[in-house]
Amino acid sequence: MIQRMKLPKAQEVDFDLDRYINRYLPQPQLHRLPWPISRFLGYRRVPQQEVGNLLVCAWAFVGAFAGLLLVMGVFKTSETIQSYHPPLIVASLGATAILDYQTIQSPLAQPRSSILGHVLGAVVGVGITKLFKLRSDFESLRWVAGAVCTAAASLVMGLTNTVHPPGGATALLAAVDPTIDAMGWFLVPLVLIGTLLMLGSALVINNIQRQFPMFWWTPRDVGPKKGPPDIEKTSEVPQESRERRISRAVGLLRENSIVITRDQVVIPDGFTLGLEEKGILEVLRDRLRNPDQYESSIGDHSSSES
Repeated sequence: MIQRMKLPKAQEVDFDLDRYINRYLPQPQLHRLPWPISRFLGYRRVPQQEVGNLLVCAWAFVGAFAGLLLVMGVFKTSETIQSYHPPLIVASLGATAILDYQTIQSPLAQPRSSILGHVLGAVVGVGITKLFKLRSDFESLRWVAGAVCTAAASLVMGLTNTVHPPGGATALLAAVDPTIDAMGWFLVPLVLIGTLLMLGSALVINNIQRQFPMFWWTPRDVGPKKGPPDIEKTSEVPQESRERRISRAVGLLRENSIVITRDQVVIPDGFTLGLEEKGILEVLRDRLRNPDQYESSIGDHSSSES
């Protein structure tokens, strides 16, 4: 008797590209760089303290102004770029400025989404537009091409974990804006240059009092999974000095655990925390700094209850 294979329901299907490629990626090495460099690449030894919304708005204003001014300045002064008769700026980069300088903790604003979302949107938009232009009545179908480009860009970004809403606008512009349409495939490097300039500006401005990016590729672990140690091989290793064993144990602890002391909070490289989680760690650190005050507050609370 032949047993039919049961197909999964549509709502049960979950494709995650990172599940297949993260194991082949190298682990972040920002902690090995000199501190001034690693800081402006988003690395922190302890969680960055949050700033109030007034400072967030002030830095977002400075960042958006400087970032867009930089992009438009490069576009206007580059003879190579001007030879393609581009617009003053690709309008979708304006939306990227809001993400890159205002909502810098959003996954949509991280470098992977910001760069690849725009590039994939440009590739999809130009490619589909060129297919539509094979028809003689393309001008009457621009609106249809724009809808198809944006929908396809959304699909591609979703499957590659590179969702960046301005990337959908880039795909749309490739179809409905005649100036951008005339550039053809040059839109792809143009958008790439623009996003890289915006990212470079964001790394400087956002890391003065805040932290950016929260991650470069993914907040999850990357690299091959480490299996359990081989007992036979371990037994053949010469006995190490006590100091060296302690040093290695502390290093392993720091790499795989969150360490809270009176002076600092150490988290593993590549491990990101939400705002509430950061607050909890800071409360625990403060308790270690002032244990007497905490115990007295507990005692007062107990006596008031009794």
